[in-house]
Amino acid sequence: MSPITERDFQSEEPLHPAAEALLSEFFSKGWPDPSKIHQQSARLRNLIATAKESIASNLGVESTELEFVGELGFGFQTAIAGLLHNRNKKFFLSAVDRQVVHAFAREHQDLKGELEILQPDDLGVIDFDATTANSIVSWQSVNRETGVRQELATPRENQLVFADMTADTELKRIPTNWSSALWDPRLFRGPQGIAIIGISNRGGWKNPGPQIDKRRVYGSYSKPLLLACAVALENWLAEKADRDRKLSELNDLTRKLLVESIPGVRVAGDPSKCDARYLAFSIPNVIAEEVLRKVEQSGFLIDAGSACGGGAMEPSHVLTAMGFGIDGNFRVTFKTEQSQDSVKELISVLLNALN
Repeated sequence: MSPITERDFQSEEPLHPAAEALLSEFFSKGWPDPSKIHQQSARLRNLIATAKESIASNLGVESTELEFVGELGFGFQTAIAGLLHNRNKKFFLSAVDRQVVHAFAREHQDLKGELEILQPDDLGVIDFDATTANSIVSWQSVNRETGVRQELATPRENQLVFADMTADTELKRIPTNWSSALWDPRLFRGPQGIAIIGISNRGGWKNPGPQIDKRRVYGSYSKPLLLACAVALENWLAEKADRDRKLSELNDLTRKLLVESIPGVRVAGDPSKCDARYLAFSIPNVIAEEVLRKVEQSGFLIDAGSACGGGAMEPSHVLTAMGFGIDGNFRVTFKTEQSQDSVKELISVLLNALN
């Protein structure tokens, strides 16, 4: 039985059952060193090659453009720092980018690099056509709090683009001029403890670490988790059409009930331009932490505050950039295990928590 209940609207999801069923087998096969010539190593090397080809095909890139690391944060560091080596290029990012991107932007500025932070409109949309040629751009495909999906910008001459694909369920929707990219396997119910970096064959990215050998990325990653990642992705995509249709219905219903039921509520984004998996809303004059606890006491789980702040209850810098207040910020993530009845019950519980 799935550990997800109809009442769990948090962002986390468990490993896909198809990958979980093979996890023990993958660990039993994934311990040799694939660089050696022995038979066990050769078998694992072939399994890894097949998995990489499958993942690359499903992400819409070449297998030679993929690297794997053992931690998402290191993935951001590798993908972004590999473009920021050229300090004479202006760095464009958005106010709704993850805080790790803002950290690299501050470092770029501290090292005398030029910086511009693009502001969203009240629907969370960024005008990436405001960027210039001969620049570096951080392009966030989908915001993991609001679900707002950004348009593909017009390519500029000599522009290097980091594509943050970590929250977009349309996995192949990547700019044609991308230079580096990052995918989070947890998005498609893959395992934690591994991240997928894209490094375009067109060039522009440079290893931000010391040049020791021909490796583009240092450190190790779990070979069994790579194999599990490929299986999870294949099965998740096979279910995508039905899942997208259901989540869109749940998202639309939740938006409708929130607006009808709660005075002053503000729901983020235009639903026609958002990933239906995510929904963020703000309720004025309430303390999110108190509401969250009351909702949990009724058996429901939702998220509040920022998705990437130093503390789970910190105000959302994303919603603040969109003109929302700093209090009463909530987030829900929709899953196929949920139903319209569970959404209606959630809204009822939320109303009780507000009274």
